[in-house]
Amino acid sequence: MKYDVVIVGGGLLGQFAALELLSRGYRVAIVERDILCSGSCSKSTGIMTRQLVLRADIIFAQRSIDIITKMEKEYGEHFLRRTGFLTLSPISRVTKRLELIYRSVGVEYKLLEPHEIKELWETVIVGDNEIGIYTEGDGMLNTGSLSYRIKKEIERSGGSILERCGETSLIADGKYVVRVISDNDECSLYGDLFILDVGVDTASIFTRSFGRTPEPEQLLFKCQSASVDLGGEYGIPIIYDGKNHLYIAPETKRRAIVGDGPCKIARDQNDIAPDREILIETLDKLPERLAGSERSHIIGITSHVCGTTPDFLPVIGRDSVYENLYIAYGLSSYGTMRSPYLGVEIAKMVNGSKIDPLLKILSPRSSKGLGTCEEIHTPII
Repeated sequence: MKYDVVIVGGGLLGQFAALELLSRGYRVAIVERDILCSGSCSKSTGIMTRQLVLRADIIFAQRSIDIITKMEKEYGEHFLRRTGFLTLSPISRVTKRLELIYRSVGVEYKLLEPHEIKELWETVIVGDNEIGIYTEGDGMLNTGSLSYRIKKEIERSGGSILERCGETSLIADGKYVVRVISDNDECSLYGDLFILDVGVDTASIFTRSFGRTPEPEQLLFKCQSASVDLGGEYGIPIIYDGKNHLYIAPETKRRAIVGDGPCKIARDQNDIAPDREILIETLDKLPERLAGSERSHIIGITSHVCGTTPDFLPVIGRDSVYENLYIAYGLSSYGTMRSPYLGVEIAKMVNGSKIDPLLKILSPRSSKGLGTCEEIHTPII
């Protein structure tokens, strides 16, 4: 079977790319090793916030939220639980740069004094020398419900979804990729254009297929969090503690996902054992932010590998050698926040349409950068 576009990888970015390409009349197939959204997006906390470091990321997150909001209105479903997002940080670290960027991209936010925070959320502990940055429209995305809806729309639009394909490789002839082959013969397809987006496995599939590593190289690090019973009921937004590098994402009034800002290099994509020392240290800081949370206890731990690049920017663009191959990787620990918009944009790229000029900074490039594991999802403070 031959398709106009074969997308290798069934994460959110690939799903949104498929939807956009189908709307433009392409015959599209998704080839997924397991089932749709079974990789990084299934392990994500689902946090969607505009409180990010780079101006481009703030814009990508804003436009992704816009896409989700449009889908909610179109299908009469709720995918994003708008809890709001509150960053707590020493006043001295809040600069005019934040306000200038937010105003320039149209993000609505509030700067909250300690007494205002206590009036809104009485259980939140905040120091007299701290300030809160609050973005009301942020929240937690239900990736499972969203992926289920997209799958139905892809199939309704005539797209093909091939799941449980096993290990996959790409076959090239000259300057063009011509075929994808998989452990499951039913998933071996020919295509005119290809998108490779398989999260942390992108580099290994690329190297196995073509005998070279992608540029820039893929940097792997551990993403880990704990599901915590808070020991009481709390009506709080998502909280990011800039001082302790701690985030608290409420799942219910009593339960939250708690994680850390610092990251630790992973040996490879199978290095998923949690670093309990970091998690325990993180959880020990919880009572400093939530009154009464010393009664909290861990329900479960999630640990997996995330991918970025040495300059901490993802890669979205056409490969430098194969003229019909487009790659996407390195979306790090907040890929969910950017995937809807970047999926639409890579589809436009494949189509030859005009794309967002901001994507230029994400094009394949040399592996220059820090090359170390640092806190890469700190809000801009």
